[in-house]
Amino acid sequence: MNIDKRKDVIVFILLLIMAFLIGYNGIYKYNLNRRNSLISQTEREKRKNDILGITDILDRKLQVYQKRSFSAADTTQLLDRLSQLAKSAAIKIESFNPLPVVHTEQYTELPLRISLKCEYHKLGQFLSLIESSKEFIWVKELGTQKATVTGPEKLKIPRVDLKVSGFYLKK
Repeated sequence: MNIDKRKDVIVFILLLIMAFLIGYNGIYKYNLNRRNSLISQTEREKRKNDILGITDILDRKLQVYQKRSFSAADTTQLLDRLSQLAKSAAIKIESFNPLPVVHTEQYTELPLRISLKCEYHKLGQFLSLIESSKEFIWVKELGTQKATVTGPEKLKIPRVDLKVSGFYLKK
């Protein structure tokens, strides 16, 4: 009977060891690998969501900048806008001289040379209007020439040369 009891105990222990090995190797390791793959997949999804969030923010900023850009890659809109700004500053523009258009991968620069005669305070007001306009307009150069006086009754109004660029953002 001692041998039968021992056999039963040995068989029971062997069954426990086999159940433990099957449970550990089959069930536990499978679920552990599955858990690790789910964790790594979750991390990838979090990174994707972060990137999508950043992309969405950049798209919204780009849309705002697109609204500030001129709608076409020609200088007529820039000329019209500068004429409006000069009129509101009570400045008479003597001449517009379009310069060669500069094309880049992201934008098109529309340079323009403007000659005008005005007082310094009106010039400051005009430049302030240009810088605060909703469009992308950049004053690249500013040059003044002293007025030549031909008589005591004539006003001494200097001549101002501006090099201005407008920007058209490509889509």
